[in-house]
Amino acid sequence: MKAAIHPTMHKDAKTTCTTCGNIYMIPSTVPEQTVETCRLCHPVYTGKQLAERRGGRIDRFKSRMEKSNAKKA
Repeated sequence: MKAAIHPTMHKDAKTTCTTCGNIYMIPSTVPEQTVETCRLCHPVYTGKQLAERRGGRIDRFKSRMEKSNAKKA
């Protein structure tokens, strides 16, 4: 293996979330970095965005069914 070609690993790199402001100390090749979303504010992990989408889909389905039943009657 070639010497001195691998990046330096920082064991406690400071990672800051720009959305919620949380600061994490995780291993990285850069000493400081920022991320747009973290595990505490990402919609996949929190489930907030999915619940909002489901509610809208159900409401649209119900309104279509009501219109369909009104045409039949």
